[in-house]
Amino acid sequence: MDPQLTPQLATEALDAAGVNGRAQSVARLDGGVSNLTWRVDRQSADPVVLRLQRERGIFQPYDILREARVIACLEASPIPVPTVLGTADAESPLGAPFAVLSWLDFPHMGQTAMTTSVIDHYRSMVISIHSLDWQALGLDFLDPPAAGPEAAQRDLDAIHARAVDFSCAHDPQIAALAAALHANLPDSPEPMLCHGDINVFNYLVGPHDQIAGVVDWEQAHLGDPLSDWGLITALGSLRGIDAPPEAQPLAAPALQQSGRSPSDLRYWMLHQTYKLAVIHRIWSQIGDQPPWYTWPDIERVSNRARSYLAN
Repeated sequence: MDPQLTPQLATEALDAAGVNGRAQSVARLDGGVSNLTWRVDRQSADPVVLRLQRERGIFQPYDILREARVIACLEASPIPVPTVLGTADAESPLGAPFAVLSWLDFPHMGQTAMTTSVIDHYRSMVISIHSLDWQALGLDFLDPPAAGPEAAQRDLDAIHARAVDFSCAHDPQIAALAAALHANLPDSPEPMLCHGDINVFNYLVGPHDQIAGVVDWEQAHLGDPLSDWGLITALGSLRGIDAPPEAQPLAAPALQQSGRSPSDLRYWMLHQTYKLAVIHRIWSQIGDQPPWYTWPDIERVSNRARSYLAN
């Protein structure tokens, strides 16, 4: 399902979500395989973001209403998130649940100079997310795992289910990664709130290099905060960084501050590489465009991540 959102249809959707304003124009914001997202410009009103639940994709099962609930809870926190303006369920004019969010008019980190100041503010923002009192914010509905291996096991099960659904679970590289991860489950601490996708494109930069917005909360969960840092090291390695995760500049200070062992971060780098391997296979099947990283990139990073964990 990938509807052609017209201004007329967008106006009907806004009305169904209880959001005023006639849509003047719409522009698709994402070109991948996550939830479908548009900027909707309204007549005589500020633009908004309309985020429509996708049926199948790299993070299925999708639940846009869960994501909206997470964001609504975070509105009471120091984390700068969009305002949830309205939601609609599956009976909506768009044929699927969706959320309408305020538009945050700031560039993301990929559109700004990656200065030391920007990176420091980014790292501090991620640590602030992990430090939130998620119980006080009403995020208990995210079903916290017990301390120990449960957080990692849950995510492995979810990734495996997607791999099975898209017929890639028996791919030799994917199967080998899964086996290595099951043999090295980490002893995670009490769960913390994890953004789930600390890709720099989800962090918006405002004046004085401050992080002015954090977006895309569909993968938010309660779990091991090193899972977030493991993702950024896996992504960095796919982009060409040749270093163990504890030596990578975005994650190294956070690891040191956590007091955790480098082996824990090495596990999560491998774990996130496994997730990215499955994403590559799914994206290649159903994506609007090819993945930005290649399968040889996955093989290269997988082999290095497995060797880091073994040492």
